[in-house]
Amino acid sequence: MLKPSVTLILSILFIYTNAQELEKVKNTFRGTRFVNAQSANLADNGDLLLQIQHRFGDISGGAYEFFGLDQASMRIGFEYGFGDNFNLGIGRSTYMKTFDTFGKIRIIQQNENFPLSISVNAGGSVPSIRNFFQEEYDNFPDKVSVNTQVHIATTIKNVGIQLSPGFLKTGYLPAENDNLLFFTLGIGGSIKISKKVSANIEYLNPFTSELNGKNPLSLGVDLDTGGHLFQLVISNSQRLFDQALYTQTIGDWTKGNLFFGFNLVREFNLKYSE
Repeated sequence: MLKPSVTLILSILFIYTNAQELEKVKNTFRGTRFVNAQSANLADNGDLLLQIQHRFGDISGGAYEFFGLDQASMRIGFEYGFGDNFNLGIGRSTYMKTFDTFGKIRIIQQNENFPLSISVNAGGSVPSIRNFFQEEYDNFPDKVSVNTQVHIATTIKNVGIQLSPGFLKTGYLPAENDNLLFFTLGIGGSIKISKKVSANIEYLNPFTSELNGKNPLSLGVDLDTGGHLFQLVISNSQRLFDQALYTQTIGDWTKGNLFFGFNLVREFNLKYSE
């Protein structure tokens, strides 16, 4: 007679194997980024995604700052699909000259018998700016941030919903004179307006009282042009990687301190030899 633990493992493997043969449900989300943060989506097998993310400055600066165009932050990144269920990505942001990297794996994709898509990502970032940190905190290990998230998403007709609980360990934060460890939660919603257009909302919450900033709240519109995905964004955050999103968001929707920008995603098929 099999032990209960062995029976449970075999049952999970049986369900997972059969689920792969069922008709899969495509997420309403069009990109691997919901607005600023990760979505449950992955790049397809052999696809290389070039992402250019650009955020202008605070639009409340008015005409003198040309409504934010005088000040901008950007990130350029690449993501590649190794098989159908595993991605690796790397990027570089102008803010603090930060490099970031991540891996994402799909556990299961929504199908006719299972209502959820579940994926997990883990990543990290490190600023490379010079002459900024105090000498005792300027070593590589002191500045590294690591994070992990579980993305739980479902699609119901033209509406997509996602919850992303996670954990973030920051590198040294000069404003707090410390590094922090806390849980996070991302909440997202998407509605498909037409075959090529979707509207998104994203809210990110750090579970800590040690930060003085705001929680990121972002709106986006996805325009699928075929080979390109163009995402228009307005947010109270100008940041483009996890640590800065959760710890360095300074805009305030109630005061009109907002940042307009876009994500441009170009897909290349570079399938590796099997």
